[in-house]
Amino acid sequence: MINLFGSFLVPLLLSASIFLQIGVLAAEAQQTSTPVNLKVVTFPFLSFAPLYISQEEGFFEEQGLRVEFLKMSDRDAIPALVRGDIDVGAIMLSTNYFNAMSRGASIKIVAEKGHFSSPGCVSGAIIARKTVYESGEMQNPSQLKGRVLDVRRGSYQDYIMDKLFNEAGLTFDDVKLVDISPPGALGALRMGEIDVTLAAEPWLTRLVKAGDAVVWIPYRRIIPGFEHAFILFGPNLLEKTPDVGKRFMIAYLKGVRQASQGKTPRNLEIVIKNTRMDRELLQNICWRKWRQDGWIDTKAMLDFQDWAIKMGLLDRKIPVDRFWDPRFVEHANKVIGAPPK
Repeated sequence: MINLFGSFLVPLLLSASIFLQIGVLAAEAQQTSTPVNLKVVTFPFLSFAPLYISQEEGFFEEQGLRVEFLKMSDRDAIPALVRGDIDVGAIMLSTNYFNAMSRGASIKIVAEKGHFSSPGCVSGAIIARKTVYESGEMQNPSQLKGRVLDVRRGSYQDYIMDKLFNEAGLTFDDVKLVDISPPGALGALRMGEIDVTLAAEPWLTRLVKAGDAVVWIPYRRIIPGFEHAFILFGPNLLEKTPDVGKRFMIAYLKGVRQASQGKTPRNLEIVIKNTRMDRELLQNICWRKWRQDGWIDTKAMLDFQDWAIKMGLLDRKIPVDRFWDPRFVEHANKVIGAPPK
């Protein structure tokens, strides 16, 4: 009797298991077959290449995602991310989003989006007006005193300059500060309205090629390997649909790894299409660097916050678990494998 019951029970359990697996696979297939619409903030800059690659190569589509790219300033993007009007923010390091977090905003960094590498070509630097530099008036940082500097306050540029000031025994009170756009810096350098600006590619090459500026101090000389840009998720992907966030991250890291192959014909084609950059310019610039596993240096972010508090730009320090959510890059690296070394 027992043996007879067992002979029926085993096939029954096997059948149930098979049906359960089929059900799970069907659910996953249905999830992927119905595209999820996502709104992502981008700009026509080289640091956004992984996102454009993921779109053009169908990596988002593979994950059942329909991504719409929107152009929006960091100042506008953060409130939109908090409200859920957009799903993903691709943002430069600034005190803005740490301040939003300190006020209870449900936003977190989920991946790195660019850093200034130590070896190789220079992708970000402090730029000096050529005539001033060649006259010998700017051979060392202490000669910044009394100069006009173009610096975006509260950003990583501000942070880098403060470190240089500390090295030279100066403060921001020793210089005159202005904040103009990169295109405006071209004319300002030519007219002698500014002595120093800070630039990353492609603006670094554009400024130097215009003939009125020289690369003075690479960022990496001040902060080697500094991470300056990040992918942020808001409540839509952090809380409501984290599974969609994981799928986004798989596609994004696949884009990062292709972008990290450098100036391949396909990568150049995609960047030109999405940024309208000149091919000759792209061939001459220093190609940006991305961490292929998406992980960030949390200590560097804590140090940045310490500086921001000292400067009166941040009310209080945000702990690591409040500004960094690693579960998305952890999942993506498991799915697509560890990046090449």
